[in-house]
Amino acid sequence: GDVLHWMACALYVACRTSITPTVQSGKAVEGNCVSLTRLLRLCNISLIQFFNKIKNWMEMALMSTDFKDRITRLEHKFAVSTVLFRKFQPIFQELFSGLTNEPPKNNSKSKKHKLHPCTTNALFEFTWCLYVCVKGEFHNSADDLVDMYHVLLSCLDFVFANAYMSRRKDLINPAFKGLPEDWHEDDFDLPKKPPCIISVLCEIKEGLAVEAATMKEYSWRPVIKTFFEKGVRNI
Repeated sequence: GDVLHWMACALYVACRTSITPTVQSGKAVEGNCVSLTRLLRLCNISLIQFFNKIKNWMEMALMSTDFKDRITRLEHKFAVSTVLFRKFQPIFQELFSGLTNEPPKNNSKSKKHKLHPCTTNALFEFTWCLYVCVKGEFHNSADDLVDMYHVLLSCLDFVFANAYMSRRKDLINPAFKGLPEDWHEDDFDLPKKPPCIISVLCEIKEGLAVEAATMKEYSWRPVIKTFFEKGVRNI
């Protein structure tokens, strides 16, 4: 196979089995925080190719059962994310209208650029990035499809609530079942609290309403609260 692909496997194993000292006396962390995504990009290998190659590498290198289990868990996490991303767009389009196939615009070259109202495409990208960030805090259940589906629904509920309370009628799908009857009226009065659409999403997109609401309240909400407290803005 491609030499670079095998190099990616060798580097990944070396990075994940190394010990990195910390500033705390006598403390160390396993691994050296090298990004797998960046490693795969530099070695021009897809994640699926990597999983196929790393399994062969682990057998040849007689890697420990613990390391093999970590790779299996990583593969399961990827499989869960793949399944949920396929579900994500149809659900998003139930809530919001105007999604296109246009690539995101890169404004990084301009130090000062005029801020424009958020587009549906930007909202789509933000919502998925929010889900990925929140999912990263669920270390013990990130490979659980049902739990992560409910985390995704919680993120969609959060984004929808913000668009709703901002009166973004240009973004929200007028046909969404969770809208009040008078939403389209000019004199529509916003409620004091944003609506929760978890039960509606579960009804139309095969979710477990009670479990999803529990996930949102007792697991998802504390993570979001922590993000705000830490000032995590650049998701």
